[in-house]
Amino acid sequence: MNKRLEITLFGTMYVIGAIYLPRQIIKTGVSAFGQRRWHSLVGDIALGEADSKTIREASGVVGHPLKPGYKTKGISLQADGFGIEVFLGGEFSPVEVVEAENRTVKPKELMPKGEPGDILGVYWAQCNNAMFFRWDDVEHLVQEDVTLVYDSLALLMGRKRSFDLVMDVTWQGNAGRWKENGKPPILHSRKHVLHKVT
Repeated sequence: MNKRLEITLFGTMYVIGAIYLPRQIIKTGVSAFGQRRWHSLVGDIALGEADSKTIREASGVVGHPLKPGYKTKGISLQADGFGIEVFLGGEFSPVEVVEAENRTVKPKELMPKGEPGDILGVYWAQCNNAMFFRWDDVEHLVQEDVTLVYDSLALLMGRKRSFDLVMDVTWQGNAGRWKENGKPPILHSRKHVLHKVT
């Protein structure tokens, strides 16, 4: 009899967005909105916290579409409290080994037409949260069939140490239906790094 497989990832969730800004767009934006408001606006757009009307109006002011070239969210592998729980048919199944599938995201990949003075702004914020994944027709569980899919983001975030963000879990190569824990998370500790084309 097939059973439901449920996997929960929990720990520190990060939302990360990178937005490429040509030098002239930056000048126009700062002139129109002021340094502080422009910086806040760009961060909101990168993290998906700006509404469509705000984005449309700001894009009209600077004469250039403002949208992130990279945006993701997931659970940090390196943060304290990272954990994974697996249940098959409602019963806890201890998992000691899982597979991994990752890619390294580099700043230069997100600014291929960069000219001196252009900037790639990378913004992130965090919260404690969980991600739930589910598969409905699983006959039996083999640990190696479970794969954590993550991006390595240390270079993008300007960090010297590893920073890997798990964004998905697959079982036998199939993505599970997933949802977050309850209401949209309240993000805090917003930070950023700017990669400048020289």
